[in-house]
Amino acid sequence: MTFKTKVFAAKAATIKADAGAFHRHLLANERLSPAALGDLHDGLAQETVRAAMQDSPYYRRTYGALGIDARDLTDPGTWASLPILDRATVKTHTSEFPTPDAVGWNVREARTGGSTGEPLRTMHDARVPSLALSWRMYSWWGVQPCDDLARIGRWNFGRRATVKNTVSWWPTRQVYLDASEITTESMTAFHGSLNRIRPRLLEGYVGALLEFVDFLERKGLSVPAPLAVATTAAPLTSSARLRLESVLGAPVYDEYRGSEFGWMAGECEQRDGLHIFSDVRRIEVVDENGHPTTPGELGDLVITDLRNRVFPMIRYRTGDRGILRAEPCACGRSLPLMEQPQGRTIDMIRLPSGTVLAHRVTGMFGAHPEAVRLFQIHQQADHSITIRVVPGDGAHARTLIESTVQDLRDRIHHEVPVRIDYVDSLPYTGGKTKYIISDVTAS
Repeated sequence: MTFKTKVFAAKAATIKADAGAFHRHLLANERLSPAALGDLHDGLAQETVRAAMQDSPYYRRTYGALGIDARDLTDPGTWASLPILDRATVKTHTSEFPTPDAVGWNVREARTGGSTGEPLRTMHDARVPSLALSWRMYSWWGVQPCDDLARIGRWNFGRRATVKNTVSWWPTRQVYLDASEITTESMTAFHGSLNRIRPRLLEGYVGALLEFVDFLERKGLSVPAPLAVATTAAPLTSSARLRLESVLGAPVYDEYRGSEFGWMAGECEQRDGLHIFSDVRRIEVVDENGHPTTPGELGDLVITDLRNRVFPMIRYRTGDRGILRAEPCACGRSLPLMEQPQGRTIDMIRLPSGTVLAHRVTGMFGAHPEAVRLFQIHQQADHSITIRVVPGDGAHARTLIESTVQDLRDRIHHEVPVRIDYVDSLPYTGGKTKYIISDVTAS
């Protein structure tokens, strides 16, 4: 047992005892039988609604008017009848969501990044040691909680918070690159940190990670290969995965999380779908009318936080699209699977005829991932489409790109012009690359 492992074990038994106990609980849950995990999940969902109706003014009023009884929620049909929240509803009634427990140290403010509009402010239940969720997921990749790690994401909490984080995690070392302020200087400093501490895990926003590997190649630099690279904040295309793996020399794993909920799902070592953290979140997929879809069918992702007792979030439509799977994972864990989220609902290509291109449009270069480093689809207000492409280094990259784009033109029967714009880089907001931008207003 290493010194770091001993120190972490001591902390997990004392000052981080709650996190340690929750971590052990989560590890046990993933090995439950599907039936036992389902019972745990349904019980948590029922208790979440019961507590919300008792303690949250919004749910007491809304669910009470509908005559909802939490005892009936073991019936999937009754659960599906609960109203679906959207961002506008939460923003309008923010003051009604908190419970009497939403005070002092019980609360951790949550705020979305605002890359798709005005940030939404909610609250996490700080009594739930959510870091244990990441520890469980990291263990699937061979990374332990005490291992050194590096992150590229939002980290603008100031010097005091940085010092506090450093002291809290000693002797484990954590280094950060703030994705909202990426410069040559900041990436140079981050590169130096990676070479100094040699982290076992590099985690970050897809767009910011791609920006960093471009920087490494431009400067002729390299970093020690970590055990794993983890991505979030945007769809992980096959091109992006291949690009990151080729430069960083480590397998890339996708994870699904959001500011409103934290971690929700993640890939295991199989990298064939994301395990839903069903012992803490409920993930549904619904059609445009709010009806549940069948496994394998694309729809809107609707999330429930099963552990938040300060600001209940029940059946919240995130704006992301996804697909649930029915089959179990080959790894043997009973946590159910979903496919990679397919991008935000508003990120669609709409043609004058009424045709909408939404299903896996971000995977258009999936057959030739080596041909592109990054791409972005931008539909102008006149419905014309520009595909900005940062091409790969292969000798036939442009030929493959032209062929793929021609396939898209044929697919839409040349209804609108589609042009290619070869670029050296793509814009990103706070490290988050938007793969699809549409200036067309949905009718």
